[in-house]
Amino acid sequence: MAIIVETSGTSDYGPCDCCGNMSRLVWGDLHHDGLKIATYYVHWTLGRLDHGANFDLVIGRWDDGSSPKDRRVVAVAYRRMADGPQFMVIDATDRPVAKDASLAASALRRDQVIGTPVAPAVFAMLDAIWLGDRRIAELAGQAA
Repeated sequence: MAIIVETSGTSDYGPCDCCGNMSRLVWGDLHHDGLKIATYYVHWTLGRLDHGANFDLVIGRWDDGSSPKDRRVVAVAYRRMADGPQFMVIDATDRPVAKDASLAASALRRDQVIGTPVAPAVFAMLDAIWLGDRRIAELAGQAA
């Protein structure tokens, strides 16, 4: 069964310190086999794809018996290159979502994701967001 994207909220704020454009944050949940497997956040500066974007995933258990101790933050940087989109796992420790103790108890470094069983799951979640959340169409160079 595919990962299902459930969009939730959006927030525009700014202006960006370096360019003066507004920034956007969108978020939602990811479900697989009827269970919530992650909450995601995507942040970028509107009209400035040269700034890239950040995808933050809060992965782990979200069922009634779970707590932030059952979840971890994974961060992925997005850049649009001449040959297409590029995603790179980065350290999540300094991402704003990692500072919210009500979401997750820990944030993963790049070396705790790449080359581990977490990596394929994270990239499957990114694919689901990329294909399933029309609010981020600007990142792919498409109209929303």
